Amino acid sequence: MNKTTRIVLFSLYTALKIVLLTLTAVFFLFFYLFIARGFPTNIYYLSYLLIPFTLLLFTVWFLPKGKIRKGFLWSVLALFLAGAIALSSCLGYNAYLNSITIPMPADGAIDPFDYLAFDKDSNIARLGKLASLRFTAEQNLPVLDGAAAFFPLYSSFVEAVYPEEKCGFREAGSPYCYSNTIGAYERLINKLADVIFVFGPNDEQKAYAEEEGVEFELIPIGYEGFVFFTNSKNPVKNLTADEIKEIYAGRVTNWAELGGKNEKIQPFQRNTGSGSQTALEAFMGDTPLMEPPTDLVNSFMWGIIEKVSDYKNYGGAIGFSFRQYAEGLVGNENISLLSINGVQPTRENIASGSYPIRMPFYAVVRKGERTEETDALLNWILSEEGQSLVSASHYAPVN
Repeated sequence: MNKTTRIVLFSLYTALKIVLLTLTAVFFLFFYLFIARGFPTNIYYLSYLLIPFTLLLFTVWFLPKGKIRKGFLWSVLALFLAGAIALSSCLGYNAYLNSITIPMPADGAIDPFDYLAFDKDSNIARLGKLASLRFTAEQNLPVLDGAAAFFPLYSSFVEAVYPEEKCGFREAGSPYCYSNTIGAYERLINKLADVIFVFGPNDEQKAYAEEEGVEFELIPIGYEGFVFFTNSKNPVKNLTADEIKEIYAGRVTNWAELGGKNEKIQPFQRNTGSGSQTALEAFMGDTPLMEPPTDLVNSFMWGIIEKVSDYKNYGGAIGFSFRQYAEGLVGNENISLLSINGVQPTRENIASGSYPIRMPFYAVVRKGERTEETDALLNWILSEEGQSLVSASHYAPVN
């Protein structure tokens, strides 16, 4: 084979490599834009290793045969293996954290579309008969709003009492709204809502109402248990109310002090103004509340709807919520609700008052601004029919 032929063949061989390299780049671009997005997340990110691995293999192909190529090839394979192990470990750890986290939709609350009034597939409680109170479309319908925990409950009120044609969920002019605790109090103060279903206001909400010349009237309509939970693998299943206060004051910091493992306690908190954070502050009373571990649980409100970080129950974490929200609306087999002073937070114990952290929840209105329709609605909620829906929604009725 003469020199000219060798040059031509070498040029063709090099051109072939370049063409293959270009086609590979185009393939990866197409692959990640249109195909890989449908893969499970772990596989999608793991597949990114193919890009540097393939480019390095092309580099090996361009090298002359011999020890240099062989050594480089083994180095590429070793790097790919190390990268795969590292990435798989990270993805596996993230999957573990997700598996022990209370699952919540992106807005930090329940999915309201699972609990809509007038939807035959809704998960709300129903009377099973016509309610004794029925509003018509011509009446001055009270605008309702409330906390995530009580959206299924007041959805059942809406379906029982309100006219369907006037109650498109979140539609302009509809009396059927949902803004969560912080947004509901703001809307009530700003006269955009007439009745909200929430736990009691915190000091900031009271101060804002006073600034706007609004006074709250709180009508108790039911009771709920304020609960604390840990990872289900935590051997501690019972604490006293005083022990929990000591934890959240920052004075008890290791589970070994409470009969558990030698593990640091991570006491999670919510953002100021949320219903459960206000309940924690009320529960603590005169005991000072420690600063929350913001690197783990910072929570924010974006716009009207509260954005709440999940409680990630790894290690020695302890979190808090309300019984029906944590156990019924969200539900997670990887958490364990603690008994307090030896009493389990069951609905029966909450109704009887034997569970020590029982809190009323309210229909809140602006004092002195109740209309005839508002009075009728509140009286109906406190009637046998309304209270039966409170009970059927897994809360303890007041009557």
